[in-house]
Amino acid sequence: MIYFFLIYLFLSFTISYLLSLFTSRRFLKILIFSLSLSLSITFWFRNPGESFIAPIISIMLLESTILEGNGIYRVLRPLAITFLFLLIFSAIFWKKKSKS
Repeated sequence: MIYFFLIYLFLSFTISYLLSLFTSRRFLKILIFSLSLSLSITFWFRNPGESFIAPIISIMLLESTILEGNGIYRVLRPLAITFLFLLIFSAIFWKKKSKS
């Protein structure tokens, strides 16, 4: 199980980095990287009161289509916290182009 999770994290990071290469502006790179990584690595409880967790993107798709309305806001809170953390972290550590 841990190997699957590590592979999932590695692939999520790689895909997010590759998506950020589509733009040349530094701010857009950081924004795309942070948003795509937060959408893929954030996990939350599948249904309220259950102990099963799932990626937030799949819960959001299910909430908007077939599940009864448990409230999308229960999923958006952890997503927003993860996104803000990754945005700040990647803005600090994203490489700047050197002038020399």
